Amino acid sequence: MEPRREHDIGPYKRHELLTGTIYYPALGYSGYGDGTSTHIADFVTHEMRLDWLANRDRLLEFWKSGEPISKFFPDSKPWLLDRGDPDSLPWAEQVFGDGGAVASD
Repeated sequence: MEPRREHDIGPYKRHELLTGTIYYPALGYSGYGDGTSTHIADFVTHEMRLDWLANRDRLLEFWKSGEPISKFFPDSKPWLLDRGDPDSLPWAEQVFGDGGAVASD
């Protein structure tokens, strides 16, 4: 399975990787969930890990910036995460990562 590029994962998978939470809208959901369970641990897969690894640097750059997500990802949804938190690590970094060091640092 090929890792996906950042623009391929979309706003719901991005939100789930960053926050560890699943939100099902009425229409147009494209995240890791099945439409029923909101427990992220039910959906931790190799695919999710590959998505995180492929998008990690850009997602960490956003998270650490404290800037609005729309500045980094124009396809963001206003009802999902608005800003990162420079004083914490995103959910996927806590689960899959190495402590938040960005490759360009």
